[in-house]
Amino acid sequence: MKFNPATLRKMGWRCFALMWIPFITLFIGMWGMPEGSYDFDELPELTQYSLVALGFFFVLTFIFFIGSVVTSQSSKNRLLKNGKEAPAKIINIYETGTTVNNSYIVGFELEVMPKSAPKFSTTTEQLVPRLRIHEFEVGKKVLVAYDPETFEATIIGKIEGVLDS
Repeated sequence: MKFNPATLRKMGWRCFALMWIPFITLFIGMWGMPEGSYDFDELPELTQYSLVALGFFFVLTFIFFIGSVVTSQSSKNRLLKNGKEAPAKIINIYETGTTVNNSYIVGFELEVMPKSAPKFSTTTEQLVPRLRIHEFEVGKKVLVAYDPETFEATIIGKIEGVLDS
């Protein structure tokens, strides 16, 4: 099973959402206990299980989110090294809801137009700095590196001064 960055990110968000269940049961388990500090063995059983589950979901969330960024970057590096270049038209732009430092991970639906093969549609996600987000608009042409077997693509630059209606 191959995990793409979008799938890993969705799994990370699901783990984050599930993390709230043990978080709430942690407080339910502690309800009515007198104030003070306790060793792990002195905590109620529900609280112990909740802490373990909370830690488990936290680790999974972290792994999935970091994994999505790592797989995205390794896929991009592979396409830059082994892919073929072609112009592409941006058909749609969508938010992924993820930011890394001061950059957005943005999704693009592209129509790739290779010179020696039929055109095809694909999607890709790119890390785009906030100050460069205006450079990518629907209808603009960009230069991509693509894999002719899997039809994966990554944007490697923009083509200046070309707008299609």
